[in-house]
Amino acid sequence: MLAALAIALLSVALGALLGFSRRAWALDAIQTFAVVSGLAVVLGHLIPEALAGAGVPALGAFVAAFAGALFLDKLAHTSEGGPAWGLELGFIGLCLHKLGDGLALGYYAGHLGPTADVLFAVAAHSIPVTALVVLAYLPRGPKVALIHAALLGLASASGVLLVGVVSPAVLEPASPWIAASTGGLLLHVVTHGWDGRSPQGLRHRLADLLAVVAGVGLVVVGHEAEAPSHSALEHHGGGDVRHETLEALVELGLETGPVLLIGLVLAAALQAFGGGLPRRWLQGGSRLGQALRGAIVGTPLPICSCGVLPVAHALKQRGAAPALVVAFLLATPELGIETFALSVRFFGWSYATVRLVAAVAVAIVAALLVARFSTTPELPRRSLPEVFREAEGGGPSRWRVFVTQLDELLHHTLPWTLVGLLAAAYMQAVLPAGAVEHWSPGVDFLVLTLIAVPSYVCAASATPLAAVLMAKGFSPGAVLVGLLLGPATNVATAGWLRQSFGARGAWFGLGGLVLTAWAIGFATNGFGVPVFPRVELHEHEYGWFAMGSLGLLALLALRAMWLSGLRGWLGTLGEALGDHAGHGHGHGHGGHGHGHGGHGHGHAHGHGHGH
Repeated sequence: MLAALAIALLSVALGALLGFSRRAWALDAIQTFAVVSGLAVVLGHLIPEALAGAGVPALGAFVAAFAGALFLDKLAHTSEGGPAWGLELGFIGLCLHKLGDGLALGYYAGHLGPTADVLFAVAAHSIPVTALVVLAYLPRGPKVALIHAALLGLASASGVLLVGVVSPAVLEPASPWIAASTGGLLLHVVTHGWDGRSPQGLRHRLADLLAVVAGVGLVVVGHEAEAPSHSALEHHGGGDVRHETLEALVELGLETGPVLLIGLVLAAALQAFGGGLPRRWLQGGSRLGQALRGAIVGTPLPICSCGVLPVAHALKQRGAAPALVVAFLLATPELGIETFALSVRFFGWSYATVRLVAAVAVAIVAALLVARFSTTPELPRRSLPEVFREAEGGGPSRWRVFVTQLDELLHHTLPWTLVGLLAAAYMQAVLPAGAVEHWSPGVDFLVLTLIAVPSYVCAASATPLAAVLMAKGFSPGAVLVGLLLGPATNVATAGWLRQSFGARGAWFGLGGLVLTAWAIGFATNGFGVPVFPRVELHEHEYGWFAMGSLGLLALLALRAMWLSGLRGWLGTLGEALGDHAGHGHGHGHGGHGHGHGGHGHGHAHGHGHGH
């Protein structure tokens, strides 16, 4: 019992010491370490435990906890000086989780005797979580941060001491939901006060990279130490889910790697060697012609969801017609060269072509409706954003532009792709085949619409997840609806449409977008479009090209993290992580500058993404 109590308090003390480090370069590295290990605890420990105990519905508790904490923080920010209630809610959730950890640890120590592997497993989770809490509360003063760290230690110690009063079996039915909710709240703590600055200088970059390795390594070693005592620590089946998720993630990565790499290279080459677009092609003509041009111009451009809104705003400010602006806004994030390549890989040519045509069609319909019912006058036409200007001489070499564009795509695309692959891997691991076959026709349309419309997803990241959902029983039409609505719509896009074109125009446009997507989805099911979802995992070996492509993507991801820092790289998830992340992440990329001179994808937003 004394050993369990000692490790509960000592791990919290070590985490607090890490969080209170005062050296600037060390503090940046410690923040990265805490973020990485915190994310590893959420993704590799809490979510698998929740999924093992409650299945896919546990993800709802995870999302609800994160969204609830985020909403409370946003609500507090609207009142000057208001407390960060989302952070406080996250802290309360962590205290409850620490209480449960203490109960499990005390029970194990009292009945089976403490061993080094179990003690290390607890410390591996406690140290980074405590460091995260200290870092989150440090802006309010060292005393406040110290009090919160002490409360974590008190919660853990209380759990150890209460083991004679409350058995861990009492909490067993609720443990998956507690784990899911704690995961969402911890994710909010991880992203609270996110500092996305790029590390400056070799020393800072090395420290940041070593912190990534140390954070992942600590949690991995902790999981290995935890393995012999799964049942004692109440991780019922979590290890199996974790193992199956990891296998699915590797398999999906091998499926995705080659086509994603080819698509990224082609997209960068298009921007570097494709030249500019004539101004007259973007101006004038009927509404239908404007919408058609906006959709056609936007569809192949490698502009991510986080980057298209500022570019569309710049187009509007410079006098582009509403139909062109809205079609460009909605079509651009729905597809791209790399996304089309992934669609072919996962679904076949027929379905990929339908997705391409549908992306253009829904954007045009929505654009025409917004233009028809807009209540705001058109602005006088001025110069167009850099991304649309014709290329001028005297700029950087084509090769340098290509490298710069590839860096940009890696910076914006890979984090979202990783999120999509993780989601697909979780679904593959826990969602049984034919899970939705008993649903009434059309219910899968409604479910995916409700998920996709407010979400902030990247088209490339949604593709492997869509393939998994289709393999699990969702109809091709419903999956197509999700693929169309997810990248094109989110809360930020809806708000901007309302602000720019009036509530009437925004509602008609978004309503037309959803109804058109549904019509195309039902037509896809009705006409039986051939589709061949490629997610039959564990059934074949992969050649050197697949493994080499995945390895090269991993090296390119390391390069992106080296240039931007891990927190700057993940900061591109900005809107999904709330207003704490992505604020002017300033990924200077070691001097590339990213002005692009008209070759890039605009970045008129200055990397702040307007969140």
